[in-house]
Amino acid sequence: MAHTFGRIILISIWIVLFGCLGAGDVLSQEARFPIKPIKLIIGSAPGASSDLPIRALAKAAEKELGQPINCYNSPGAAGTLALGTVLKEKPDGYTLVTVTMATVIAAHMEKLNYSASNDFTPIIQVQNQPMPFAVRKDAPWSTWQEIVKHARERKGPIKVGVWGAKSSNWLALSQVEKKENVKFVYVPFTGGGESITAILGGHLDANMATSSIMYAKSGELKLLLVFADQRLKNFPNVPTGKELYGPEGAGFGGGFGGITAPKGLPNAVLTKLHDAFKKAMEDPDYRAVSDKFDLLISYRKPEDFRNLLQRTEEAIKTYAKEEPK
Repeated sequence: MAHTFGRIILISIWIVLFGCLGAGDVLSQEARFPIKPIKLIIGSAPGASSDLPIRALAKAAEKELGQPINCYNSPGAAGTLALGTVLKEKPDGYTLVTVTMATVIAAHMEKLNYSASNDFTPIIQVQNQPMPFAVRKDAPWSTWQEIVKHARERKGPIKVGVWGAKSSNWLALSQVEKKENVKFVYVPFTGGGESITAILGGHLDANMATSSIMYAKSGELKLLLVFADQRLKNFPNVPTGKELYGPEGAGFGGGFGGITAPKGLPNAVLTKLHDAFKKAMEDPDYRAVSDKFDLLISYRKPEDFRNLLQRTEEAIKTYAKEEPK
């Protein structure tokens, strides 16, 4: 009896010992992270404005982490396909995925079974995609206040080209409609090139494609407002949506882009990834590529990025109740 009891005690000691060793090994792996290459899934097509800057950022972050970051494209459904492939991956820091404002909107509109803010670990926001409100150079409006007054007085419909029926453009303008008591007519396009052709051809009154900024630089269009985190350096006199309507509105600060990971990422690994990407945001190559695509460098730490994702999801729930006009 005593012999049996002694064996039970011995076995219990070994179980506790091995459990401690296993826990210690996990902690050691987190402390040594990363010890192998990292995979970053980009939810857009190769060569896009949400692809090349992220690749440049990943290249710069490699120097900080000491391991390769291998980028793979998984385009489709505004980035939700990429999120879906990472959802059930192990939260060890070796599989990451991009997330944009368009991704968050698409996930809600398609009623997918996950939330970008609740079912992933936000690591860092690294970009801001300005959403310009542009009109033709010969348009009768020279300021944002003039076109808002025109819309409020119902002097004919104002047709605005947007990217997709339920897009970042639509979300920002839907909130403006409520604040200003105005209505816009949304004309959805599948790409910026189509909407640029439409506005230059006189088929639209305004356009919100990011490429409008390039045409404003050449003088073919003029900007009345830009939804962005900050004023554009080439258009310092054009106000931002954040300035006019406050920072809390989803989309008033433009579209966002960042990096996230599967839910449950250990804090030690999260800190290492965040710090590496934050340092990489200073890389001149990343900044040059971002500037080429008229993207702004915009930083949010993990908790602030999560809050932004949550605010966006709440706004979508509110404004998705009605179809675009």
